[in-house]
Amino acid sequence: MTTRRSKSDLVDEVIREFRASTNQDLAFEHLAAEELGVNETDLHCVNIIENSGGLSAGELASLSGLTAGAVTGVIDRLERAGFVRRVSDASDRRRVMAEVTAAFYGRANRIWGPLAADWHGVLAARFTVQELKRITDFLTAANDLSRRHVERLREMG
Repeated sequence: MTTRRSKSDLVDEVIREFRASTNQDLAFEHLAAEELGVNETDLHCVNIIENSGGLSAGELASLSGLTAGAVTGVIDRLERAGFVRRVSDASDRRRVMAEVTAAFYGRANRIWGPLAADWHGVLAARFTVQELKRITDFLTAANDLSRRHVERLREMG
């Protein structure tokens, strides 16, 4: 006999699984940071830079929740490690952007390449195109919600 769960119960289950996924991701990132020889905050920032296709220090501060001073230190360390470089913004030469280097991608591929291959294999086999679109919609909504609450916490502090 199947038990019918309420919508509220299902939302609670989604939240639990999303948090469990986040915890697994953090555990993976901890080990990846060790493998790359950087701290977790620096790896978090290089991931933000990579996902954004390059950004300014101010944008990185906003997206990471770090102060402008802390971000300067992060970019300095990532630059010394060879994972990030500073470049002039093509549209405003006064503005400096941080972008991920080929050296980072070379090292990162050993760590994330097998994971990405598994993601593609498992998700493509298990979900239809329509289901993948719905999952993307969910993740977009979850990220928008999280951003709103990051701002709420910033305003509290």
